[in-house]
Amino acid sequence: MIRQCSPASSRGIALITVLLVASLVFVVGVGLSLVLTIGHLVARNHRDAAILQAAGHAGIELAARSLADTDWQDVLQGTVVAEGADGAPAGVRMVGATPIDLAEETHRLNCGRTTSCSPAERAAVTLDRPFGPNNPFWQLYLFGPLSSFAAFRFPASTYLLVWVADDGRETDGRPDLDGGDDAGRHVLRARAVAVGRDGARSSVDAELVRVCLEGRPTCEPGIRVQSQRETRHAVP
Repeated sequence: MIRQCSPASSRGIALITVLLVASLVFVVGVGLSLVLTIGHLVARNHRDAAILQAAGHAGIELAARSLADTDWQDVLQGTVVAEGADGAPAGVRMVGATPIDLAEETHRLNCGRTTSCSPAERAAVTLDRPFGPNNPFWQLYLFGPLSSFAAFRFPASTYLLVWVADDGRETDGRPDLDGGDDAGRHVLRARAVAVGRDGARSSVDAELVRVCLEGRPTCEPGIRVQSQRETRHAVP
């Protein structure tokens, strides 16, 4: 005997089929949307990282250009800052929604913490600061929005900080003075940090050298940038 499905049963099967197909389409759509979103975030992060990396190198070049016509002793003693700097080398600046405390950033370089430290603590021998009394004493020299130091067709929301310090290879025990022997004289250390609007960072360390030939009364014009090293940070 052949049994026939009733019209109600056929409608029920059709409804189940429609729901299954709709669920499949929904899952595929959500997956595709997730893939596109992740791809967009990856592309944006890659672009922002490239911008910050370039900004860090630009900071080194801008500082070198500024230091070429500046008395290094004043810079090492913290009495002058670069032209275009946005105020005093202290206080809080906002990059998007990210606050940057300039004094804390400087203390972190000199002391390894966000508060000040004594001269004896700065001169202590550590893994990161092995030169003892010749440890670099960083002075914030160039700081402000990147667009305030150079004209860009498409300016990025990037804040630039460049610290300068005496070269640790000197043996005069005076990190506030460019003197000592030939190994470190006419050499400054520089660290540039570019901060993005979401708090991401990229830093570049470099040596800035003033070419002074023996027997000549004055040094060559300009400053040579050498020994650059990049460091990227996802967060502050």
